[in-house]
Amino acid sequence: MEHDGVYGLWRQGELLVAVRKTRGPYTGLLDLPGGTPEEGETHGETLRRELTEECAVDVVAVRRWHTFVLRVDQDSSGRPIDFVHRGVIAEVEVSGEPILGYPDEDVSGVELVAPGALTPTTASALLLHAAALLGR
Repeated sequence: MEHDGVYGLWRQGELLVAVRKTRGPYTGLLDLPGGTPEEGETHGETLRRELTEECAVDVVAVRRWHTFVLRVDQDSSGRPIDFVHRGVIAEVEVSGEPILGYPDEDVSGVELVAPGALTPTTASALLLHAAALLGR
């Protein structure tokens, strides 16, 4: 199984903005807000749409783009899978405050998390990778 996506990464104070996934291999885990480009969308258009849908914020600026390829060998329940997750992560500035608990089709809400509190049992491989990017 493969998935290509576009994701936003930013802090509110010292905390990262994350969403709680309701489906897919990361079900129940914290993840970056974002998702799959719709036909004809650029990465920037996908980023803006997804952050509005999932967090109720507007992207003001993109500071940096990071490409990634992650191989995930188990889903959130521990079942073995062969999942390749690839795409781009944008370090962004946003206007507005994310609405905590704001539900969307793929997420049960927005949460603010301390990067040091993230573990493989609480966060997706993507969110762990993104938190490491900020630590550089």
